[in-house]
Amino acid sequence: MSTMPQVWITGPGEVGVREAAAPLPGPGEVVVETAFAGICGSDLHTLRRGHPWLPYPIAPGHEASGVVVEVGEGVAPSRRGEHVYLQPVVACGRCFYCRRGRTNLCDELVGVGSHVPGAFADRFVVPAAAARPMPAGMTFAQAALVEPFATVAHALRLVGGVAGATVAVLGGGSIGQACLLGALASDAEAVVLTDPVAGKRERARSLGARAALDPTAPDLRAVVSAELGGRPDVVIDCVASPATVQSAVGLAVKGGSVLVVGVGHGPVELAIEVLQDQEVAVIGSAMYTAEDFDRAEEIVQGTASEQLVTAVVPMAQAAEGFALAVAGEQTKVHLSGPAA
Repeated sequence: MSTMPQVWITGPGEVGVREAAAPLPGPGEVVVETAFAGICGSDLHTLRRGHPWLPYPIAPGHEASGVVVEVGEGVAPSRRGEHVYLQPVVACGRCFYCRRGRTNLCDELVGVGSHVPGAFADRFVVPAAAARPMPAGMTFAQAALVEPFATVAHALRLVGGVAGATVAVLGGGSIGQACLLGALASDAEAVVLTDPVAGKRERARSLGARAALDPTAPDLRAVVSAELGGRPDVVIDCVASPATVQSAVGLAVKGGSVLVVGVGHGPVELAIEVLQDQEVAVIGSAMYTAEDFDRAEEIVQGTASEQLVTAVVPMAQAAEGFALAVAGEQTKVHLSGPAA
């Protein structure tokens, strides 16, 4: 293979497929033939207004599974043929944050699908450590979901877990539905989810939400409290708009926690007396560390995670896949590659 199709976002609303040189592995690297690669909410943010780290153009794709087809110098030849999924952030291991185990905050973080070309291609090249072996029994479709579930595992770890807690999830996109499954798999007492799209509310109910509510309904806090028997212990904001952050803080029980997981931008105005007088903690959650992938594997294999994938589109038709994702009716769109 000398050339291959590769997806690029070249400007606001501009996504297309180019012919690119097939990657070759350098020392310590592997080439992975793509099975599935998921379109993430952050990819849609990139499409709408650019990536917070990088200018256009960007070759995205950071939720992926596939097969190792080539290995570089220093990588065990036995890895060729291995079924893997992508752990797409590469930390330096040396900076202030890495030395304290907070590799997700690394000063020199390199993101596959942002800093370097990602998995929206027939093949992609990554450091060997970024291609994690799939556990026994995991399907390629499940494996391409591990990365977003690592985001969920990290967020739940930041809040100290949700066992026995009541949880409200704001936003029924892929990460919101993953938070629902992750909270239930972590022994939350009950979870409610809010989303304006009726189909996403129905999916949340089918996945185990006690209730799925329209966030525009009047007196949302009273309705949520009635469903949960009180205001939620933990509110997970998977939208991260100024309105949803304010709503999340207002929903949380006194002494409760708000986890901001969604990708937002710009300032948010909050009433300081709510944070101080009611001891509501607002916690930002940024990606994950390596240990979060271990828990994510368990959640993916132990829940109905594959139900989050509501559309699969061939890699060469990536523009159609992005259009489906932008329309907002789908939960998760996967692009399929030759290893699928």
